[in-house]
Amino acid sequence: MFNSSPIQAWDGAAAFFSYAGSGGPVLWFWVSVILCIIPVLVSLKAEKAAEDKYK
Repeated sequence: MFNSSPIQAWDGAAAFFSYAGSGGPVLWFWVSVILCIIPVLVSLKAEKAAEDKYK
C-alpha cells in the first residue's frame, strides 16, 4: 500500500505556488493579524464598560 505509487523518481519535479511573486500572502497575513486583534479590542472595551458600571 505504501509503495504503490507508479512514480519511481522525483528527478525534475517542481513545486507550483499559486501566490508566488504576488501580494497575496502578505495580504492574507495582515487580514489574519487584524482578525486576531479585533476580538482582543472588543473584549477590552467590554471589560472596561463592566468595570466602569460596577465601580
